[in-house]
Amino acid sequence: MRINLKSFITSMSLWLSVLFFSLSIFNPTLAIGWEKRSYSEDTLKILSVLENRMVDQPLLEKTKDKLFTLSDGQTRLIASLSERVAREGNTTAGDIGFLLITVLITLL
Repeated sequence: MRINLKSFITSMSLWLSVLFFSLSIFNPTLAIGWEKRSYSEDTLKILSVLENRMVDQPLLEKTKDKLFTLSDGQTRLIASLSERVAREGNTTAGDIGFLLITVLITLL
């Protein structure tokens, strides 16, 4: 049995296009492979938690300067921790999350 290579490639590309299109309609983040988030959105999440927890204004300014030197992946990591800290509030888990944020900002 002989398969025509050109027709096989054409039909496979058509089916893959249909599959990708259907994935993008039902779940766009699955089709793209990651969640699109803006850098400023992540930075705002981090800053809101820092401003609520820190009272030393000069230290807060230094921290803001340091945030803008971090990569996108590092900012996303700290933003996800900030979401948890904001959700937990003034609990032990929130305090540990804030400690992790400060350590990451200091060491990265």
